[in-house]
Amino acid sequence: MDGQLDEEPLPLLTSEELAALEGIGHTIHRSAGHPFFLEGEQGDFALLIRKGHVKAIRGKPPRTIDVRGPGEIVGEMAVIRGKPRMAGIIAFDDVEALYLPGRRWLRFLYDHPRAMHALLAMTDDMADRATMKNVESELAIEQQIAKRIIELTDSGLGEMADDGAVLLRLSQQDLAALIGARKLDSVKKVIRQLKASGIINTGRQTIRILQPAALREIADGNLTVS
Repeated sequence: MDGQLDEEPLPLLTSEELAALEGIGHTIHRSAGHPFFLEGEQGDFALLIRKGHVKAIRGKPPRTIDVRGPGEIVGEMAVIRGKPRMAGIIAFDDVEALYLPGRRWLRFLYDHPRAMHALLAMTDDMADRATMKNVESELAIEQQIAKRIIELTDSGLGEMADDGAVLLRLSQQDLAALIGARKLDSVKKVIRQLKASGIINTGRQTIRILQPAALREIADGNLTVS
């Protein structure tokens, strides 16, 4: 029908828009655990994640509220709103990002309305994700943990091992923060149950998923190990 909006999701950046961004920014790197910026700082730049993943942290003590990966932009709203950062951004693993100075980033958005539209759609998707996490907070911790692990592996954070397992470089503390669990002990209890069932195994700062299908069944509420 004439005038009907395209139902396909908007790409955040076209190849032409990406080339334009490359012209205004420069590449920076951070290793795991190092910050790009902290909550409360003045927002005078945005970042386009090229490689690796970052975690958004907020509050005192800091809590992980989201994980972002390649192709996503972070820090953009502080520049647009002219207000301090609402969250900090920390490298989850080795990260390469394109540093976008604030004024040039704003000028890019004014000059590329399609990209501005796509950015607004991305921001709305993130708000939907945050709302869904609040809804899911009423689920059993076992199901919440399974959902977050599956979500992270689906985002590309997991590494395939030679034995077919999926390795996730994530601490139990990070996992507890992602689901908003106030008691780490309750998360550790579920992890022990998942290990006893042969669904996962753990190492130092790692979770090895041995039975991804079983974990998805738990995430969907079709299976329990508690």
